Amino acid sequence: MRRAGFDRGGALLESVLLVPVLAALFVGALEMGKITLTYFTLHQAMRGAARMAATLQGADFCDPEDPQLLALKTFLVYGPEGEGSGPLVRELTPDQIQILPERAIPEEGVILPCPCAGSQGCRVSEGGRAPDYVAATIPDGYPFQPRLPFRVLDPILLRPRVRVPFAGL
Repeated sequence: MRRAGFDRGGALLESVLLVPVLAALFVGALEMGKITLTYFTLHQAMRGAARMAATLQGADFCDPEDPQLLALKTFLVYGPEGEGSGPLVRELTPDQIQILPERAIPEEGVILPCPCAGSQGCRVSEGGRAPDYVAATIPDGYPFQPRLPFRVLDPILLRPRVRVPFAGL
């Protein structure tokens, strides 16, 4: 015959051992949700960047200082309120976003970055033809730092990339 106190002590011990595991799973699930939300937000921003860049008239995609592209990147990072409002995604800067012209090569079935120089390049002002696609990406990745109690983790680099057909001239 067992004593009633022994059973209660066993249940308490099991609870004490199980609570930290459940807390770790809960915090981990919250961090995975934050990572997913951040990636989704960045992906939507890259989709907006690519769609807006694909309709730009007269933009020089080969010039990183093109005023239209700089304005587009600033708009995507800060939104319609401008730089005074702070970035839509924490610590994202316009310098991290890259907008690239791309050219389809049907014979090989691939899409490659469009060269900027020469007649085969994407500079229309120099006799080249417009790109077939425009891609928006964060090539070096957006560093997301997971925060777990009593544990320091390396940042996770989120690299969203979106390609859309070019429609501008």
